[in-house]
Parts: sequence; structure tokens; C-alpha cells
Amino acid sequence: MKERNYKELNYFDYWTRRDFLKKAGAFMGAGLLQPVLSLIDAGKTVEAAYPEEVLSIEKYTKGKVKPGIIITIENVELIKDIASEGLVVELQRGAQIKIAETTTRPEAKQPKFWLDATLRHNGQAVLDKSGQLWHKSGGPWIGGAPFPEPKSALEAIWSYKFSPRRYDNVRVISTTSHIDTNGVLVRKDEAIFMQIQTVGRLVVDPKPVVSQYKDELHRVLLSLHKPFDSYGLAVLTTVHYDASRLPDTDLYIPTLRRTRRVPSSQRFEPTGPYAVHYASDFDIQNDPVLTWSWNLAGRKPMLGPSPSNVGTRAKGAKREDFVFPPFPDKFPRTTWELRPEMLLLDGVPHLPGANYSKKRVYFDPIYLITEQADIWDMGGKLWKYLLFIWGDTGVSDNAGGTAPDLTGIVFADLQRDFHSNVDFYNRIGDYTFLVNSPELNTEDWATPSAMLRRARK
Repeated sequence: MKERNYKELNYFDYWTRRDFLKKAGAFMGAGLLQPVLSLIDAGKTVEAAYPEEVLSIEKYTKGKVKPGIIITIENVELIKDIASEGLVVELQRGAQIKIAETTTRPEAKQPKFWLDATLRHNGQAVLDKSGQLWHKSGGPWIGGAPFPEPKSALEAIWSYKFSPRRYDNVRVISTTSHIDTNGVLVRKDEAIFMQIQTVGRLVVDPKPVVSQYKDELHRVLLSLHKPFDSYGLAVLTTVHYDASRLPDTDLYIPTLRRTRRVPSSQRFEPTGPYAVHYASDFDIQNDPVLTWSWNLAGRKPMLGPSPSNVGTRAKGAKREDFVFPPFPDKFPRTTWELRPEMLLLDGVPHLPGANYSKKRVYFDPIYLITEQADIWDMGGKLWKYLLFIWGDTGVSDNAGGTAPDLTGIVFADLQRDFHSNVDFYNRIGDYTFLVNSPELNTEDWATPSAMLRRARK
């Protein structure tokens, strides 16, 4: 593994809050006026943190783009300067998006209990000399975003990657449509995904740490149900708290009726037939944080997905509703809005077999998540575009609110013009979408012996 270098030009120091956008050339003289976190903590809205120019796409574009307009190949030039490179390519090839008003509610895409923990634990996270995250007491992080006002790209990545789904546990049901360059559906998969957080737990006992798994970050179980050639295959991934260490991976193989430990190093290969995505691509950034090096390439207002994209939860949705409806379309229609601030985090992998030269992750500091990434090949040519859309599922988070979570994913291979599009459901058959459920524990679901007990026989 190459030596990691965490020394980076610290744009957070270079730009003051008042003039960072002026120096970035985004627009004349405006910038952050107050820290976002202090406003949230005081029970105020975040609008006071930003000048009005970046809270209105109509004002920002001087009337060229207004809420309600649909962006297509015919007028994509209107938003080219505020869109990720991958989104622009998608629009040039036939995608369509609708523009909405800017949303400034932090809880629109993060659970209220997570936001409360972020405020409660603010200032208690530290990074050691290798870049590893700890609580100031010396133990693992105790929950919430560790760096809600990040001072480096590494802090921003940790604020997202410590717990990408924000819940103590989550079970989701999804289908993936693989679509070729002609728009033909060539394969459709169905799967159950489960993640169980072992540290930083906030709702489900034991918390904040499951003591017997205190050296882990979380466990992930992926169980494939359709089509029949993959029915019953299960993949268990144990992610270590040490973010320089690759996960452990166990497979249950139905034809053998056995579990097998397999290498986790093959992270840059398709996950199945026709799949666009690699293991490295899940949750935008699925490799351990410290197996990449990170720097902040810039910060500016940009387009981001609206929380109105609720996918299959939109009952009776039609294509023209722009909510990522559950149709096998090559380009699912979605709604977007101007985000007042986006951090551009550039990552370089230091893993054997990595065939990415760079990934640019777009981090929203209001939501403290990322929903987009562009990826370049080893020759420096744009290769992939990842889009992970969050919205309100309408399901209880078992902590007094409803659960925002993923409502749609697009994995786009821009060079081959292939797509793997993921839809999420509140129920398929006997399985339901769950978060923060006492039912979902490691021993019953996320061990090799649990896989054997629950396996297709």
C-alpha cells in the first residue's frame, strides 16, 4: 500500500466564512455569514448562514433558471457551471431533471435523533496522527456526525462514513435494473440489504457500543433473492473500526451449503452480471476511509437532489412526477435544487487492484452526507457517475420521527453508457423496511452461523 499523505491545502483556513465564495469565483463577495451548526443548536433556520443569492436558483442564475423548469439536452448549458460533470453527461445523453426551490431543513435528509446527537457531542471527536477517528476519551466515536463543521477533507469524509445510513441498524429491500446503451433491460436483481452498527449506537440497546464487537464499525449482510441463478447467495462483510484495514468477507454459497471466507481485496470488479458498480462504489465511498487520501478541491453552490425524490414511496407515481419512480428507465426522472454550499472532496485510492485515478465526492455540509460522485479512470478520463438519492420513507425511525433513507440509486458507466438503477421498497413479500429495530441484531443475522441457519436449503 502506498504511503498516505494527509497534509493538504486547508481551504477552510484559506477562505474566511465571509469571503470564501469570492475567492472561489463563485459569485461576487458572498459567503457563509454564520456557522450553520450554531444556528441549528439555537433552534433557528440555516438561511441566516447564507446570503440570499445562494438560497434562490433564480437569483443565482440571474433569472435563467427558475423552479419548475425541466432541464434536458436542449438547455443543459444553463446549469453546466453548477452541476457535477457526470450529471452533465447524463443530461446530454437524454436524462431529464426538474428544478425545485432550495430546501434548508437539515432533518430533511438526516434523522432528528442523529442531528441531536451531532449537536450534543460536538467538539468531542479527535483524529490521531494516522487519521483514525476516536472519541476524546480514547474510545470509539459515540454517535452523531463527528465533525459537523469539518476543517479538512478527511474530517468531512469521516462525518459521512462513520455511519453512512445513520441508524443503529437498517434493513432495506431493493431491486436493481441493469440497462444497456440502447435502453434495454438486460437483467433485474432483487436483494435484501442489512447494516448493523456496532459502535456509536444511539437508539437500540446496547449503546453506544456492543462490547463484544467494539473493534468493528458495522456489519453488512447482502442476501440475493432474484433472479434464480443467484437466489440464496449471501455476502457478509465485517467492517473494522481501524479504517486502514480491509473488511472481512464471508460468502454463503447455496450449491455448497457452506460459508467461505474470501478476500476483500477484489473491490474494483463488477459485483455481478451486467453490474456497473464495484464493491468500492456502495454508499458512494465503500472502502475504509484511510485506504484513500483526501483533499478539498473547492467549495461552491451546486445542484443536489431534492428530498422530494421519494421513489417507490410516491404512490401512483408517473414518469412525469420526477420523483425517481420505479420504472426500468435508463435515466430515472428526478427533482433537483440549488444547494447553498457543496464541498468538493477529491480522493485517490491506495489499494491493490484499484483502477480509479480519482473520485470526486460532493459533500453537502447542511445534510452532512454525500449523494453524488464522479470517478476517473487511470488515464484521467471521466468514467463513472454515482447518484445516491435520499428522501423521507414515511416509516418510523423508532426514535420519535420518520426515517429519511435512500430512495434511489444510479450507477452510470459513462464510457460504456450502461446503467444499474436501484429502487427501494417499504415491503416486498414478507420483508419490510426497518430501522433501529431490536429485531436486527448481529447474532441472529450477521454471522456465518446465522447465514447458515437462514439460508436457502
